[in-house]
Amino acid sequence: MGMEKRFVIQSEQYEIPCRVEVPEYGQVNRLIISVHGFCGSKDEAIQSSLGEEMALFGYATVRFDFPAHGENPMTDRELTLQNCSRTLLAVAQWAQAEYPQTQKCMFATGFGAFVTVQALEELTEILGSVRLVLQTPDFRMADTLLSMKNITEEALRKQGRVTIGRVTDRKIEVPYSFFEELRGTMVYTDYEMPMLLIIGECDEVLNVEDVEHFRRINEQTKLVEIPGADHQFRTEGAWDMVVDLTRDWFEYEQVLLCDYV
Repeated sequence: MGMEKRFVIQSEQYEIPCRVEVPEYGQVNRLIISVHGFCGSKDEAIQSSLGEEMALFGYATVRFDFPAHGENPMTDRELTLQNCSRTLLAVAQWAQAEYPQTQKCMFATGFGAFVTVQALEELTEILGSVRLVLQTPDFRMADTLLSMKNITEEALRKQGRVTIGRVTDRKIEVPYSFFEELRGTMVYTDYEMPMLLIIGECDEVLNVEDVEHFRRINEQTKLVEIPGADHQFRTEGAWDMVVDLTRDWFEYEQVLLCDYV
């Protein structure tokens, strides 16, 4: 366990609610920017668990809420990919200012991985060298939005917007314009940097072919499939494997694949 505090980043007209967890004892060896998925937040269990686990190894972890997510005051009308990217970049600028000499790492899941990858050039300009783990990366987020509501693109266009959100989460009215923005964003590019992709063998949401296609384009990328794990990694021992893999990648930028598959 580490010590945690909540704070707000003021960026232009943005207010970004954040949490940071730091090691209880000793110095910060590395800083993780943890990026949640669609309809998630900085307060979800998987985000908190990562911060708690990594604090034991000298890592600080900062988490934040995307626009229209969690405690972020921005409205559904302000949910755009551009605003999500600006939010992520503002958190990166805070991280660099607060921890200028510390190795930066990023752990992004689902939609958060989509935003991270498309903003990667600007992120590296701010942070310099960054070590990156993408868990269940959703590289075709527009299609995922349609499947989440079992709706066609034409039906969404006519309807104008659709409400998405789990029972315990903040509901989001997703406009068709946001779908168009996602559809028009290219992420299948060679980013020429090492990344670790982690997916579950039994993921019921992700299109595994998309992830494998991304890996083939990015030759420095490693892909690990956790045996028996679903999209939420609820299988016994699956989350422990994610944490171990993440720590190995952040420490050494390599993993012993035979240890996990």
